Amino acid sequence: MLKYESSARNLKSILLLLFSFCLIIILHFLLTAHFLITIVLIISTLPLAFEIGSNKKSGIEITNENIKWFSGNLKGQIDITDISGIEFKKKLDFSNRVRIIDKNNKKVTLPSEALPKVRLLKKTLEFYGVKLIDTKFND
Repeated sequence: MLKYESSARNLKSILLLLFSFCLIIILHFLLTAHFLITIVLIISTLPLAFEIGSNKKSGIEITNENIKWFSGNLKGQIDITDISGIEFKKKLDFSNRVRIIDKNNKKVTLPSEALPKVRLLKKTLEFYGVKLIDTKFND
């Protein structure tokens, strides 16, 4: 059984937000960046600040019977016997998209924030006998 849970309020997110605000302050006061540029940069960091403030939880649980995942208000579940394969697609920015393909050829994309490291996920799915499909870039 694999149970993975993550939170938006983690050290990496907080450090990224602090670094962004420090960079904006340096640009505005030391390098005298234009006021509009400063406003645009502040607006671009607001989604991260909102995510940290709301502390959205996400995760996945894989058992020998089913796979359950959640991310904020999004929730899903599928039985292992209903899965024909799981597609791992590496995109050009080296991020991974994971899609579950059921017996009816319906594809469900799992939220990336709910997933553990790809190697751990693949090993767990192989253990439960799920067929893995690896595609790279635009294959």
